[in-house]
Amino acid sequence: MVIPIIIIGIVAVYESSKSISELARDDIASIAESLAGTFEVGMNEQLMTVKNISFSNSVITAAEKVAKDGGKNSLSEIVSAQKELTKIKDGEGDRFSSILITGKNGIVFASSDSGKNNGLNLAGRDYLDKAFKGVPSVGSVVFSRATGRVVCTAASPVYSSTGKEITGSVVIGMELKLITDIVDKIKIGKGGYVYIVTKDGLYITHPVKDRILKENIFKDTGREALSELIKDNQSGITEYTSDGVRKVAAVSPVKTTGWSVVATVPVDELYAPVTFTRNIIIVVGVIFLILASILFYFFARSLTLPMGKLVRAADSIASGDLSIQVATETRQDEIGRLSRSFTLMIQSLKEKAEIAQKIAASDLTIEVTPLSDIDSFGNAFATMVEKLRTQTHQIIEGVNVLASAGSEIMASVSQLTSGAAETATAVSETTTTVEEVKQTAEMASQKAKHVSEMGQRTAEISQTGLKSIEDAVNGMNRIREQMESIADMVLRLSEQSQAIGEIIATVNDIAEQSNLLAVNASIEAAKAGEQGKGFAVVAQEIRSLAAQSKQATTQVRNILFDVQKAISSAVMATEQGSKAVEEGMRLSTQAGDSINVLSESVTESTNAAIQIAASSQQQLIGMAQVVSAMENIRQSSIQTVSGTKQTEKAAHDLYNLGQRLQEIVKSYKV
Repeated sequence: MVIPIIIIGIVAVYESSKSISELARDDIASIAESLAGTFEVGMNEQLMTVKNISFSNSVITAAEKVAKDGGKNSLSEIVSAQKELTKIKDGEGDRFSSILITGKNGIVFASSDSGKNNGLNLAGRDYLDKAFKGVPSVGSVVFSRATGRVVCTAASPVYSSTGKEITGSVVIGMELKLITDIVDKIKIGKGGYVYIVTKDGLYITHPVKDRILKENIFKDTGREALSELIKDNQSGITEYTSDGVRKVAAVSPVKTTGWSVVATVPVDELYAPVTFTRNIIIVVGVIFLILASILFYFFARSLTLPMGKLVRAADSIASGDLSIQVATETRQDEIGRLSRSFTLMIQSLKEKAEIAQKIAASDLTIEVTPLSDIDSFGNAFATMVEKLRTQTHQIIEGVNVLASAGSEIMASVSQLTSGAAETATAVSETTTTVEEVKQTAEMASQKAKHVSEMGQRTAEISQTGLKSIEDAVNGMNRIREQMESIADMVLRLSEQSQAIGEIIATVNDIAEQSNLLAVNASIEAAKAGEQGKGFAVVAQEIRSLAAQSKQATTQVRNILFDVQKAISSAVMATEQGSKAVEEGMRLSTQAGDSINVLSESVTESTNAAIQIAASSQQQLIGMAQVVSAMENIRQSSIQTVSGTKQTEKAAHDLYNLGQRLQEIVKSYKV
């Protein structure tokens, strides 16, 4: 209860503080906005005034005349314009410090003070530059070159009578003291005040006069957020630190001039009502909390004391202690009724505990009477006792049947155990025999495999021999063909050698005839004497050549005779070689036929050996499977023997259980 009150108090303090803070911030924002609105109206009025002056006929005439003929030739027009300016200034009182008319060169040629400021050069002023561009402006704050005081200016262009050309400008100087007096009179609390800055950040008004047009707010540290609002010419509320004091500032722009009105007040002073209200709420809340706590304490005590007794009684009951005594309360409220109900509950639990003790003592002859139809505990006990009686009767009958069945099962299991042991012995012997058969099959398989491998190698060798015989036969055929070719070549060589012999005979005859001719030539040369000496020499050479040719012919004939003898021998050898080749071909063919028959026999033997090896392998696999199966049977028979022994033990235990159960059920009273 206390916590919600505290939470409500905190929320109330927060909301009230927030509301009062917002009201305080709205107040200074209203001050800044109302002051900015006032200046907006005043500046618009001043701007309208300067525009009206620029539209005056005398001003237009004077400016146009000066622009055209110069000041010396326009004195009458200037005097007329000055009279009108003086009349306007006098009508405004101290509001305006001066009204001036300048030419396009920025030099004043007419003023409201009877020409005292004539010749003053205002060239370069920003408001004058705007006017010469055709833009009226207001709000430029400068030190007056005429009076030296701070003034707020308004300027407007002066057009020619045709309205197409700017011939000069009208400038009004408004004393800034008027604005300063208005702003200085506004006080916000004890430490709050209002000041105005230009869009460039220069102070126009400030309680500290030395800052006016000398210091720039943009250069003050800690005022960055405030400076952003001023630069953007926006309204808003922000906090900043100045000279170590935290302050709140409300900014409102004067759109016509670009100024910003700033209303500022220290944060502590602004939120002083918030702090006071918060403190009041806290004090009242604390007092209310103390009173509520005291009241709640006594009220809770009147409830917790009797409830504490009942809780302790409940704890004792929960721990199983039913000997606890609960004092009967005389109170008629819920606490009193709860105490009396506790007493009745304890009495009922004691009765149920006595019934449970009798049931635990195997006495099922008791009768349980529920207190009412909705007495769940009593009805449950009555149902439990009735079901226990029925179940006990059934258990007794079942135990008797179980004992009888246990005896029969034990006898059957004993016989089964004996048979399983004999079966296990027979299976073990059969497994040993099958293992021996498996070893024999392995040896036969290995032998068959060896024979098969030998047969395969023999078949391969016979195939190789058969291929060699075929290659030999083919080689003999090629040799026979070559021998026949050699024989033909030898015959042709014999015929050619005979032709060569005939040619040699012809050459020999030619040599003999040449020799005769040479002799005849020598004889004729001798007859010719001196003239025949040269012919004699030729004849001698021919004779010598004929002798050499005859000698060479004789040598060639001898060589040719030897060649013919060799050819005859070669012909005979060729005939013998052909006969030998034919005999070799016949023998090779017979050997090939024999090896082919042998290869077919070996192949058949090898195939038979392979089939025998495959059959032996399959037989070996079958015997391995038989051995594995017999081993599994042996293991199963061992497990069966073990299982039957366990079954025999279980049957014996079941028989003993039946006997014990018969003894147990005899102790129940039903």
